[in-house]
Amino acid sequence: MLYAAALAGAACLTPYVLRLIKSSNRPLKVSPAVAAAAGFAQNAVLFALVVFVGLLAAHAVGLGAPYVAALSGGAAPARPFASAMTMGAARGAAAGLFLTGADLVLLPRMPKLLELARRSTLLENFSASFYGGINEELLTRLLGVSGVVWLIGLASHSKPAPAPTPEWAVWTAIVVMAVLFGLGHLPATKAVAGKITGLILLRALALNGPVAILCGWLFWRYGIEAAIAAHFTADIVYHVGGTALLQANDRRRFMSWFPPPASVH
Repeated sequence: MLYAAALAGAACLTPYVLRLIKSSNRPLKVSPAVAAAAGFAQNAVLFALVVFVGLLAAHAVGLGAPYVAALSGGAAPARPFASAMTMGAARGAAAGLFLTGADLVLLPRMPKLLELARRSTLLENFSASFYGGINEELLTRLLGVSGVVWLIGLASHSKPAPAPTPEWAVWTAIVVMAVLFGLGHLPATKAVAGKITGLILLRALALNGPVAILCGWLFWRYGIEAAIAAHFTADIVYHVGGTALLQANDRRRFMSWFPPPASVH
């Protein structure tokens, strides 16, 4: 079930990938369609490993996907599914508002990233939000956090067990993966901006770090499903809502500190 969701998320990323390819400064030896298809095939292989190894690591340290497990015949989680999803989505929406507010300050100082945001469509951003919510959470939380916790247990010479997991080990894993999650956005940013400046690095960590910590905590306490709900909702508010706000401002100019589109100069 998780792998099927990952494949769907990878397919939903295709429109946004095509946009990035067309916006990149790097010459391509193949057509954008072939490059996008190759990216999907790469994701199909990658997430087969991510889901398989991630579930093994999560089970070893008492984490995992409790609602998917319940559908597969496991015990019912303590918190009802609707309650967990609502809680995750509410926190994700708040995180999305934080991201939008931060970028309203930062993007005017990053002209190339601002122009990319202007060129992306609401449909592209909505579709890509499924990849962010599903695939990035499976990679960084199910595999990443679980794997780091398992490695900490291995390094401390304590045999990993389903329960209990030391809180310090989980928090260490959450913070480590939050930093890596922020840094993981830099290659795509560099392809658009041409180089990584101090401000771009700060933006990657300041925007992605807090959201990653929130999703890590949700994964720990309520399962990967709650983390996915939070990440997806944050992306919808930030990428879809933020883009709609930017497009509205370009038409009506109610945020005076934002530079106008290049075609207006």
